[in-house]
Amino acid sequence: MGGIRKTTLSETVFHRLSSKFEASCFLRNVRENSEQTDGLYRLQNKLLKEILKEEGLSIGSTFVRESLSRTKVLIVLDDVSDSMQIEHLAGIRLQYGTGSRIIITSRDRSTLRQIVEEDKIYKVEGLKPDDALQLFCSRAFKNNSTRRTDYKELAEKAVDCVGGIPLALVLLGSSFLNCKSKEEWEDELNKLKQFPNENIQRVLRLSYDGLGRNEKEIFLDIACFHKGKHVDYVKKMLAIRGFFAGAGIRVLVDMSLISIHSTKKTIEMHDLLQEIGSTIVHEQCIEDPAKRNRLFNDVDIYRLLKSNTVRAK
Repeated sequence: MGGIRKTTLSETVFHRLSSKFEASCFLRNVRENSEQTDGLYRLQNKLLKEILKEEGLSIGSTFVRESLSRTKVLIVLDDVSDSMQIEHLAGIRLQYGTGSRIIITSRDRSTLRQIVEEDKIYKVEGLKPDDALQLFCSRAFKNNSTRRTDYKELAEKAVDCVGGIPLALVLLGSSFLNCKSKEEWEDELNKLKQFPNENIQRVLRLSYDGLGRNEKEIFLDIACFHKGKHVDYVKKMLAIRGFFAGAGIRVLVDMSLISIHSTKKTIEMHDLLQEIGSTIVHEQCIEDPAKRNRLFNDVDIYRLLKSNTVRAK
């Protein structure tokens, strides 16, 4: 999922291992760059320049292909969203020397599955509670060990708000840095419940924005109504709503927007992603809740039923 620090992890591996290869290249933001005019062509040129140390090379030339096939390379393709991007930069059009390694990061497991076997795909997990607390405190208190001890209980509450997502912990910790008292910390925690951190939501929402219409609607329904419920029940309810549940749930799992519990078979969703779903629904008709096609907040439901303004959709 977004903010889990896939790029940071791959960059660390790249710097540790690049000296063991004859040439190396780290291509950042492949998805974003490839969406620009001639984006893939420019990424390909950068790749050839960094590996072969020459300008203006053509991928179709015999010299380039033979040189690449003799060179042991380490390549990182960061934030890939389409298998075509991989094919252009590291696929069948380019052959590298024996011992070469290519690392690809993506938010979409299905994109990677088109290129490599399932056992070569690694899902980056969130931080464990102790590590999450340590990362948060490093931003919220910096070097103030006394405050770190005095505010430990409040810090643990803050960490519970975002779970083990590293980027969220860093951004949240920074927001508490200027709080001068426990009262200000309490205010900041209460504010988060009603007004989620916009910077965190902006990063995590990128995955939602990349979904198709069917998958977006299913994501919102799960966020509002179905978190923690059995997957078979959820599929039936989504089918009643006219959605293609099987395909949609599979996409959301591949995008790490939901998961299915291995034994209980319930649908799980990170609290921050659920908050994003709630925010999106509220934004759809912020001025007139009666126009929403989803109602899940008890205050909104009570007010609308009392005033008899609910309109069926």
